[in-house]
Amino acid sequence: MVESKKLDSRIHKVIDQSIKHGHRGLVVLVGERSRDQVVILHHLLSKASIAARPSVLWCYKQDLGFTTHKKKRLKMIKKKIKAGTLDPNTNDTFEMLYQQLKYDTFYYSESHNILGNTYGMCILQDFEAITPNVLARTIETVQGGGLVVIALNSVKDIKTALQYSDGLP
Repeated sequence: MVESKKLDSRIHKVIDQSIKHGHRGLVVLVGERSRDQVVILHHLLSKASIAARPSVLWCYKQDLGFTTHKKKRLKMIKKKIKAGTLDPNTNDTFEMLYQQLKYDTFYYSESHNILGNTYGMCILQDFEAITPNVLARTIETVQGGGLVVIALNSVKDIKTALQYSDGLP
């Protein structure tokens, strides 16, 4: 069982201020479990926003970490249940969110295809592979009051991330 920790009040403040002023908020997630934290951030953004559930843009370089094909996803879940590695009675919050969301996933190399779209939340995974043009394209798709999330999966803690001057490992 994972121990729960109190959410930093600065996260609430960033979300509230971005919605109030119509600016984009920026949150950096560090560590391997950032995928699970995206669920919490989306929930907070949904609660704070008056509009409907924000749509999500998920950008990455190579491996998304989960499949976006619905049939493959169901097949993987059935395989996990059969192998005994997934309990069908417990709800994985990421799985639940993933099934209910309006989302788009793009490789960084396909970022020119997202121009003209608007999203409530943008997740930038594999941040070490991003270029300035891709960063500008993806952030521009987030509506005012939306949230930009940078997921640093390859970094274990924020102190390590701050030590890199030339880039991430």
